[in-house]
Amino acid sequence: MSALSSNKWLLGMVVVVCGALIAYLVLGYAEMPVIHMSGHGWFALGLGVLFSVVLGAVLSAVLIIGRRRGFDESAHEAVIDHNPEN
Repeated sequence: MSALSSNKWLLGMVVVVCGALIAYLVLGYAEMPVIHMSGHGWFALGLGVLFSVVLGAVLSAVLIIGRRRGFDESAHEAVIDHNPEN
């Protein structure tokens, strides 16, 4: 199987899965009961989303900064020393 054929197959699967998810959301929305959330619930939801986004951004920044400054080079060298085939 060539790389181009593999990419087309993968893209087709992504389109099918996204279509199924959209259909599930559209058809499932009509079946959902009406849910009312208080102001406290919306506030808690907002804080949870904000905390998750900030945590993801901080962890990504630590990963990028550590990589650029070479903090993980010693770990990489230890793996190379341990496995001489690389």
